[in-house]
Amino acid sequence: MRITRAVVPLPSDRDAALAELLAISEAMAGEGRSLVERVLPAPPKDFTQWSHYPEGDAIDPDSRARWFYHAHPPEERGPKEHGHFHMFLPLSAFAGMEPLAVPNKDGAARVVHVAALCFDTDGLPTHWIATNQWVTEEYLLPAEAIIARLDGIDMSQAGDAKGIVHVGRWLTCAMAACRDDIENLLRRRDEALAKTSPRGRDAEVLASLPFRL
Repeated sequence: MRITRAVVPLPSDRDAALAELLAISEAMAGEGRSLVERVLPAPPKDFTQWSHYPEGDAIDPDSRARWFYHAHPPEERGPKEHGHFHMFLPLSAFAGMEPLAVPNKDGAARVVHVAALCFDTDGLPTHWIATNQWVTEEYLLPAEAIIARLDGIDMSQAGDAKGIVHVGRWLTCAMAACRDDIENLLRRRDEALAKTSPRGRDAEVLASLPFRL
């Protein structure tokens, strides 16, 4: 069973997003290649920790939202954890708003982190996380500002130009299907931030929720 090219517009509500998410997942299973396998480098190249996959990130040509996949060293992963997808909105979506914190390095991408989705060694999604600002070197915006712009996180074509098709559409549908959890995650992140700081190295993951449909 081959996957046909996903078409716009995006699903109009949670139920539609969930239906498309399951349809894409079923088609991927029929092709024998999971979501994560579509991102990993093909042999003989090795998958290396910390590297962004794809190189330069996967950026949607229309919305400028983006994602990348990477993995931490084994000693920094949870049980059976493989890696995670980080997802971002462009800073331009927040025009006129003053960030709570800005990147501490030159040349950082002008992005706002929304959430990361962790996957296990079986290639299955396990949980969402929200990280501290220094982890992704993002422009940190308040939870409510991000929530107000979640409808604009369209990554449908992100990765297509690099030959990684359907992953961006799957991630977009996953975020729409889990919208309530994403909002809750971001609010919990801000509650944790109030007890530390955007550059507080004592806190890397500020909030976590299970992936559930």
